[in-house]
Amino acid sequence: MATMTNDTKQPNVPNSTVIKEEDDKNPMLFITKRFFMLSSFFLLLFLTTTRIKEESSSLEKNEVVGVKADSSLANTYPSDPLPFSLIGPDEIGFTTHHRSDDSLPGEVFGSWRHSVGQSKNVKSKPRNENRMKEKHAAMPTNMWYENLLIGSINQKRVTENNRAYTIPYIVDFAGPIPGIRVQFPHKVASDTIVQMATVPKYGLTLGTAFKDNKREGDNFVESAYVLDGEYPPNQLGLGLRWSRTGGELGNGNEEEGGYPTMKTSVLRGIPYVTMKYSKGMKAVLSAEVPLAGSLVIDNGNNPANLHCGVINKDGTTSRDETNVAIKTARVEREVSLTFQESDFTWLIFFNRPVSVECFRGVKDPNAPPLPPGVVDSTVQSLFELHVVDYDIDPLIVRAALSNNCTSGLNALYCAGGEPRRQTHLGDLLRSHSDIYPAHPEIRYEFPSGSFLQDTVANHALIHFDWKPRSMREDTAILRSRTDINLSRDPKEGRSTEMLAYALPHHADSIQQAVGSSNSETGFCSEGLHGRACLIRGNKWVMKEDLGGHPSFVAIRPPHHDIIPSLADAISSDIHFSLPDYFMAGAGDTYFSGKMLAKLGRIIVIASELRGLSATPDSDSFDIDDPSECELKRIVEASKNASLPSDEVMTAAIARLRSAVEVWLNGTAEAKFLYDDGWGGVVNCGCSFNEGTQHCDNQYPDCPAFSDPGLNFGNGENNSHSSPLNVCALEVSLILHVFLFYSAMFFLE
Repeated sequence: MATMTNDTKQPNVPNSTVIKEEDDKNPMLFITKRFFMLSSFFLLLFLTTTRIKEESSSLEKNEVVGVKADSSLANTYPSDPLPFSLIGPDEIGFTTHHRSDDSLPGEVFGSWRHSVGQSKNVKSKPRNENRMKEKHAAMPTNMWYENLLIGSINQKRVTENNRAYTIPYIVDFAGPIPGIRVQFPHKVASDTIVQMATVPKYGLTLGTAFKDNKREGDNFVESAYVLDGEYPPNQLGLGLRWSRTGGELGNGNEEEGGYPTMKTSVLRGIPYVTMKYSKGMKAVLSAEVPLAGSLVIDNGNNPANLHCGVINKDGTTSRDETNVAIKTARVEREVSLTFQESDFTWLIFFNRPVSVECFRGVKDPNAPPLPPGVVDSTVQSLFELHVVDYDIDPLIVRAALSNNCTSGLNALYCAGGEPRRQTHLGDLLRSHSDIYPAHPEIRYEFPSGSFLQDTVANHALIHFDWKPRSMREDTAILRSRTDINLSRDPKEGRSTEMLAYALPHHADSIQQAVGSSNSETGFCSEGLHGRACLIRGNKWVMKEDLGGHPSFVAIRPPHHDIIPSLADAISSDIHFSLPDYFMAGAGDTYFSGKMLAKLGRIIVIASELRGLSATPDSDSFDIDDPSECELKRIVEASKNASLPSDEVMTAAIARLRSAVEVWLNGTAEAKFLYDDGWGGVVNCGCSFNEGTQHCDNQYPDCPAFSDPGLNFGNGENNSHSSPLNVCALEVSLILHVFLFYSAMFFLE
């Protein structure tokens, strides 16, 4: 079939109908308007409850620090905009669920959790998009890093389950010392699965010592982290923080208790892991496999004449059995570490010159061997690098994997036992090591006037503003820089652009931006989401084709040969009904939502075919034009098909409307509730009785809040996207179809 051209005659389908109000006294119009108001109310209710009440007198799109100073972001909208309604769900009578203490947002949220998830007695505060803790939004659920915020971490215990896939790394916090453990995964695939797997002991941990040997008294650092309120969660990642308890040196930050801290950002696509240490917090790097040879300082320009101490069984460090003094070495910029067994080479970068000392651990030679097939899950440091002069100034440390096949010894990454020479990747990582993302955000930009009824928005722009900073200077890179050719400092060969991995759909649509070259480097990594490649640039601008206004139907109708088969199927399917228990709001919202979607799709298909069949006869089709000739055949095939009558369509729409409303009007056996702990809407859950076809429980008995198996965790972990999306979509569909047929009634 030839592609339809833009000037092709438009068939009479719902999306092309113009609704004209004729007479408010007409009873059909009255019913239509009442249903429109009711459905709009329910839709607004759901939009309201997915955002927590925010009292604000301003709805301006650019009230964000730095946006007004950056002209390229002047017409953009935040990815976490103000809610559609400023009315709290509790204020319109929506049933509120108060969680038990053990299922509330836990201690991992720190002080930030006390300023979000509240809809009552919230004092008005000015909008500040850079500090989510001041804007009372819903807590982060359904995020790619959600496992970092739930589970044992809320009991101040970290396990390997608190992990996230950042691309290209997998990070967790279960290493030998407090801090972030970064692991490079390998892809495991079969005919049924694709997954990213790691060998945890091959990871490198950036952190600190549990106990500082130089301090007196109680000065521990726990492995458990808390959310960093300065860098709260967004789509690209979040910030985490650890604090040292005790000790004489503080950082003067009352919010953090005045104790030294270390902070990291868990961000998507960054080839480095970055840790920021305040004055008085000791920087330590830990590996669970021995060092291969000696470390290389400043790319071989400084001698690594070190004598390492030992790591004792209790994790403390001391001199070895020779009692020779532990020697330190001066590092100006970087250290290169290559490890046995993993065959990994890591580059470690510092924002200032430091003195370092090393320690080695020894496996117990008398330990009994493990039984066959048992994997050693013990966590033990076999090499540590300590920064000695940490009481002087704050410190930023970055680490990046420069080679996973240094000597050809790792069969997971090395082909044929041959080493892989990746000096160019190492040079690239060195060149860009100074620039790190601070608190990146996503913003959207639409064509001017694209929301007007007579304007079609052909594309939108998605901005990834990485907010780069120089770790040497610890200052923001100037946004006003316009010469993208000056991407490298001529004095020291350092780039002023950061590196980040772009997925294929990013790379295909990324545009050049002022002050950001957004150029490819030629280095890529295979992962779960496809081939990700390193991009230079401080701000990504991606063009997204919108294809016009949203529609329930495709751009062109089905081929004329298919219409008879579609008509036969739709004549039977249009009588589909949901089971009685779903019509009563009993059962699982996930599967009932799929049935709602099925019925909605059936109605859409029937509506499209009926619209085609209602296209007026016309001799204006140009049969010499392949597209218009096909359209004429489509219309004729639709007119000749046996399609559902008005009565059948009205009954189907009524069934869909009733099946949706029961979940929204509070009469469902398994109610939707407003979650005042996490924010958003969750379902109470249904202990379904096969015999009675009803729920054995009634609100406030809500099994979904403690059973992760009900509704796929909708209530237990507030994973609330699927049921809400289905209901919002079905409300939109009901409005669309109902108003179309009402309009057809008036036009006739």
